[in-house]
Amino acid sequence: MVNCSSDLIVTMKIAVIGPGALGALFAAYLSRTVGNEIFLLDHYRQRAAEMNNRILLVDDGREFSCPLTITADAEVIGPADLIFLCVKSADVAGALSGARPLFFSESLLVPLENGISHLDILSPCDMAIGVTAQGATLLEPGRVRHGGNGLTRIGFRQTPSPKAEKKLNKVVNVLNSVGFITEITTEIDSYIWNKLLVNVGINALTAIYDCPNGKLLEEPARSRMLAAVREGELVAEARGIRLPHDPQETTLQVCRDTADNISSMLQDVRRSRSTEINAINGALLVEADRFNIPMPVNRQLVRELEHTLKLRSVPERLSKNALFP
Repeated sequence: MVNCSSDLIVTMKIAVIGPGALGALFAAYLSRTVGNEIFLLDHYRQRAAEMNNRILLVDDGREFSCPLTITADAEVIGPADLIFLCVKSADVAGALSGARPLFFSESLLVPLENGISHLDILSPCDMAIGVTAQGATLLEPGRVRHGGNGLTRIGFRQTPSPKAEKKLNKVVNVLNSVGFITEITTEIDSYIWNKLLVNVGINALTAIYDCPNGKLLEEPARSRMLAAVREGELVAEARGIRLPHDPQETTLQVCRDTADNISSMLQDVRRSRSTEINAINGALLVEADRFNIPMPVNRQLVRELEHTLKLRSVPERLSKNALFP
């Protein structure tokens, strides 16, 4: 086992909220820097204690031990310069409510959720939205496999203050220094919707067919996938969202590139956990209703997945975005 460290020097206090696959991956890589403080915040005390202040990172056939502070008590962390939010959309409100001690006037919050339901977060500090193609699989609590290095984009949805803009530049430099290719974009909504439509096409169908991503390239899944994405494209057009790439071709290419991957939604179903269907296909239906756009394919996908979840006795939760009441 290799110790996960380097000689990179930065000076930020960084907290990652959520010990799932993405949160563990980001925390592990950030722990490679020297001179800053890295914390991982869990909501479950026993699990936080059992991880013993380290993440085991499996990458390129080797396992690295990445030391950092893991806790379920936000008071232990205190005010942080940078907070990555890496929880499911339905857990956003509870996670941020429990993380209040992390926030102060100089904090920058970077949510990395799937879907669009987290965009209405009432943040207590400056906030930039992140969209990442980093691949990660949680093998067990505190042990994560890096499944592939993809581009991360981060941007503000409103005009930022000079201090927030300066901090985001520093964040991007830190992520690039640990090997996460990251860039700032002024069109973050376009990339949020681009990723949403890929997830709309892939996630529910992999859970319904109980298959890896690549199997969706075969009929009848392929036609259903492209139809679901096309419905989402109509909603994006109605909202005036300029998509950076052809969403149908992008979705097909993601299936090719990640042919053996098990989607996060299928992983949740197999583990009898609630899914993010309401933040992805469900959120798209809400947007479609605003413009009276018919969505027969996506409505059917939601119904089929709900049936699948009932058969497995998985409780589904609606997303809640009213934070810090």
